[in-house]
Amino acid sequence: MSTLNFEVKNNPSPEEQKIIRDGIIGFNQSIINDKPNCINIVVKEDENIIGGAIIYQHRDALYVDVLWCSENYRKKGIGSKLIAMVDTEAKSKSISKLFVDTYAFQAQEFYKKHGFKVIGTVPEYLLGHDRIFMRKDLNETV
Repeated sequence: MSTLNFEVKNNPSPEEQKIIRDGIIGFNQSIINDKPNCINIVVKEDENIIGGAIIYQHRDALYVDVLWCSENYRKKGIGSKLIAMVDTEAKSKSISKLFVDTYAFQAQEFYKKHGFKVIGTVPEYLLGHDRIFMRKDLNETV
């Protein structure tokens, strides 16, 4: 048997990260037979990106990985428009479940306002801040 070497790397290469990530994604796909499709929604002013969303589409759910708006453009309805576009995207694909996670200091109330419900919390996940997992069922929303 060959020798196994374990090495801690503080600045891993993108290639190493890809091999490890692809390994777990491949394993997951072999069990659930579902490869997520990445969807981006980009908000631009002129040619400058000022907001957007990164979404992963599974067969039966959408996961909002990132929803962001530049600080100068907050409180102007851009986030609400992004969520509406996520809802529309889900409905166009006959998907009724949406998932997102956020920190207690981020956008929990924003997501609640848009129909998401808390389904779990990890207390003091990062530097004393709770991580909150949320779900929205489009079949339940009015």
